[in-house]
Amino acid sequence: MTQAPLTDVALRKLPPPASGSKEVWDGRVPGFGVRISAGGTKSFILLYRANGKPRRLTLGRYPLLTLSEARKAAKEALTNVARGADPAAEKKQANPAHNPLVFETFATAFIEKYAKPKNKDWRETHRLLKREFVTPWAGRDIREISKADVTAIIDGIVARGSPGAANHALAAIRRLFNWAVERGVLELSPVQGLKPPAKTNARDRVLNDEELVAVWNAAGDEAYPFGAIVHLLILTGQRRGEVAGMRWCDIDTKACTWSLPGELNKSGRMHILPLTDTAVTLIDALPRMDQTLVFPSRTTASINPVSGLGKAKARIDEASGVDDWRLHDLRRTVATGMARLKVPPHVVEKVLNHSSGTFSGVAGVYNRFGYVDEMREALELWETHLLRLLATLQKR
Repeated sequence: MTQAPLTDVALRKLPPPASGSKEVWDGRVPGFGVRISAGGTKSFILLYRANGKPRRLTLGRYPLLTLSEARKAAKEALTNVARGADPAAEKKQANPAHNPLVFETFATAFIEKYAKPKNKDWRETHRLLKREFVTPWAGRDIREISKADVTAIIDGIVARGSPGAANHALAAIRRLFNWAVERGVLELSPVQGLKPPAKTNARDRVLNDEELVAVWNAAGDEAYPFGAIVHLLILTGQRRGEVAGMRWCDIDTKACTWSLPGELNKSGRMHILPLTDTAVTLIDALPRMDQTLVFPSRTTASINPVSGLGKAKARIDEASGVDDWRLHDLRRTVATGMARLKVPPHVVEKVLNHSSGTFSGVAGVYNRFGYVDEMREALELWETHLLRLLATLQKR
C-alpha cells in the first residue's frame, strides 16, 4: 500500500485518475483510506480480514462524511472485527437489497411474484404501496410492523381528505400481509380485523358538456404526455392504466384499431378497439420517445408507463375550473354520452370492454362476435358529438 497522511487539505486536492480508480491510505488507522474514481467521487474505505478472508467496507462518501467521522467509524469497525464481527457482512445484510424481510424488499417481491401474475391492476397496487407504505417503512423488518403502524398511515390518508384512497391503500396492504402469512413469514396479519375507514359508495359523477369541453381544452395546454393521455381517455372511454400503458405494436393506424392484449386489460381477453380519425391523428402526432411504450416512464423507459398523472390532473383542475372529478369519471362520461346518443347498451359494454352485463358468464364465453363495426359507429358518433360541443361551446 502507498501510505500518505490523510488531511482535509490533502483530500480536497486529491486528483482523480485518468481512468478506473485509485486508493490512498491513511497512516494512522490500519487499512483505512480513500478511494477516488475517474469521475472525482471520493469514498472512505476500510480493509480488514474476517474468518481468514480479506474484506472491504465502504464507510461513506467525502465530504458528506468528514475525515474525522470516517476515522472514528473505521476504528469502531476494527474494534468489532477484533471481537469476531464482520462489519461488511452485517452492512450487506442490513441493506434492503439483501434482506428479504425488510419491508421495501418484501413489497417488491410481492409485486413481482404475486400481484403481477394474478392482478390486472397490479400497477395501481404497486403505486399505492410505494407511495403510502414503502417510504415510511422502507428499512423496517416486516415482522415488526404492527396494527398501530398501519392504522397511523390509514388515518393520515383520511386526514388529508382522501377517505376513498385510504380504503384502496388498506386493501393493497392487506393483500401484501395476507401473502406474507401464506408464505410463513408472518403468523398473523397486522391488519386482520381492521375495517375500511370510509363507506364505499359507487361513484356516479358524469361531466356535463361544459365541464367536458373545459377539461378537454385544459388538457390541450398540457405538455406531452399528459394532455394526450386525457384526450385519448375522452375519445376512447378506456381505463387510465390501459391508455397510459399503450404500446406501439398494438396500434394499427392504417386499420384504425388498437388491440389490447388480455394481459394488459382488466377483462383478461383480447380487446380490439376501433380508433376514430381524431384519435389516430393524435397518436400519429406523438413523439416516439420509446420503441415499446407510447407513453414511457422518464426513468424506466420500455419497462413502465409514465407516472405523475395526479399532478397533471391537478393542473387541469385549476385551468378548467372543474372540480370533484377523477380521471376514471371520463370513462363513465363517455358511456353516458353514448347512451344519450342512442347507442345500444351491449355496444357500449363492448366499447368499455366490460365482462359483466350482456357479456357476463356463459354469454361472454359463447358470444364471440366482435361488434367491431358497431363499436366504430358508436365511437364515431361520440367523436362527432364531442367535436360539435368543442365548436359550439368555444364560440360562447
